Amino acid sequence: MKAKKTSQILSLLALALLSSCGAKGTSSADSGVPDGYTLEWSDEFDGTELDKANWTPLVGGGGWGNNELEYYQAANATVADGLLTIAAKKESMGGCEYTSSRLVTQRKVSTTYGFCVARIALPQQNAMWPAFWMLPENGSWPMSGEIDIMENRGSSAWTTSGALHHSGATSSADSYQSKTHSFSQRNGDQDITAFHTYAVLWEADQISWFVDGVSFFTVEKRTWHPANGTIYTSDDDAPFNKPFHFILNLAIGGNFDSAHASPDADFVNADMKIDYVRLYSQA
Repeated sequence: MKAKKTSQILSLLALALLSSCGAKGTSSADSGVPDGYTLEWSDEFDGTELDKANWTPLVGGGGWGNNELEYYQAANATVADGLLTIAAKKESMGGCEYTSSRLVTQRKVSTTYGFCVARIALPQQNAMWPAFWMLPENGSWPMSGEIDIMENRGSSAWTTSGALHHSGATSSADSYQSKTHSFSQRNGDQDITAFHTYAVLWEADQISWFVDGVSFFTVEKRTWHPANGTIYTSDDDAPFNKPFHFILNLAIGGNFDSAHASPDADFVNADMKIDYVRLYSQA
């Protein structure tokens, strides 16, 4: 995990205590942070450009293993007015009909365990696939694991989901657990286009998912590392006990929403807006 100077940490801790009126771009105190956890790292996107000390924009097309339709480029990620905006656009680039951005903190910011949270507003448009997730600094997929903190089908304005990928107990093929969170119109919730906080509490023995401070999903270690497992035979080769980095991206098309694998004919652009990404760790 990359440490910050003491003055920076104190400044971020003060920021985390601020209350919020819920306006877009207004940083807020995070609900659901466990007792004993303090702010270790944060990007509040307060500048005028992406902080390259934190993020690396990936570049390229080719489907990214998911039959995605976009070409990722740095130009589609902009910072202004306290927000990071990842823009999906209909424009030709690198043999693709669409462009977007995929940002990673690999080799720059990583953690093993912690409370990881981002405040995000999502686009409601068919074939959009926004995600806030984590991959290991080293290792092969799926054996080394994947933590999907938040994914959404742009065709579904009232649901998001979380997932955990890893190898199975007896096979190195992808095995996963996932669960959907539904916002409730009856309870006065706002849909995905409003800002919500999406988080995981990653502990040695379990991982729990949160939306707006409320847990909706937990996976225990025995699920990915059972006592009789033949793939992960020891903690040394097990997933979810080594450094992972953060990823923010807005994919277009792909395998996640087979019913809306391509944007509508009149699609022009869609924005994923991120107010902040924060990492809390145990003191």
